[in-house]
Amino acid sequence: MAQLSPTKVIRAKGVGSPRSEPIFEVAKKYGLEIKFKKCQFLKKKIEFLGHIVESGTIKPSPTKTLAVRKFPEPTTIKQVQSFLGLTGYFRKYIKDYSKIAKPLSDLTRKENLFFFLFFFGTQQKEAFEKLKKIMSEGPILHLYKYGRKTELHTDACKQGFGAILLQEAEDGKLHPVYYMSKKTNIAEEKYDSYELEVLAIINALKKFCVYLLGQHFKIVTDCSAFQKTMQKKELITRIARWALQLEEFDYEIEHRAGSRMKHVDALSRYPVMMVCNDTLTSKLKKAQEEMDKLNEFIEL
Repeated sequence: MAQLSPTKVIRAKGVGSPRSEPIFEVAKKYGLEIKFKKCQFLKKKIEFLGHIVESGTIKPSPTKTLAVRKFPEPTTIKQVQSFLGLTGYFRKYIKDYSKIAKPLSDLTRKENLFFFLFFFGTQQKEAFEKLKKIMSEGPILHLYKYGRKTELHTDACKQGFGAILLQEAEDGKLHPVYYMSKKTNIAEEKYDSYELEVLAIINALKKFCVYLLGQHFKIVTDCSAFQKTMQKKELITRIARWALQLEEFDYEIEHRAGSRMKHVDALSRYPVMMVCNDTLTSKLKKAQEEMDKLNEFIEL
């Protein structure tokens, strides 16, 4: 007899039973077995796929954050990879995750693996402790609900892109639904600031397309030239390609000064400084190690 793992979350009091019936009918039809001890009915709070679902919010399960809190400081690249694998599972809860974790993820680069280089300095320790702290506090996201007022806030810099999908809740205030962060590649690092801002929007739309397609929403950016440029008849090839992707969505643009976008901008500035300092440290360490190897050769 085949077994069916518990994969259904049903909300709203009084409608659980009718909504459960189709599941039971399908299980009966195909000979699937549902273990009663693994089922939960009429619960206000449940743990589901490593998450806690409660009162319209979703957050990491304490069992997952406990593993983060007790994770020892890495002493090998393999341990760093393990830690990033654990925290990366919850990256949607963490603003600018990629940038915060960059000092750690840089340790897993191919050149470091090839030369067996491992340097866990100040910047790596700060990133490590910051991720542990964020995960331990269990940041909370509101559940997405179709039809509500929706805004997409984006930001970009040379090191990466960030975006926050927000929706208006019962209290009339905008609450985060999803966080996104992504590092720039070598080619993207050479783009000018305007292109980076546009690409931040494109990346965010790709990430959140299942939420945004088919409904009107607002894109909020500190790039004042975005809307005017998109209305031009002639665009450079790269921008024209992005403009075609934007046509799939029903959106309006709102420009806000950087001073009013601190919730996005401030989160990207400190990690940028941290990344730059860490890059310099890595280069100095590599140069020192190469010099040490050269000295050993000379002595021979």
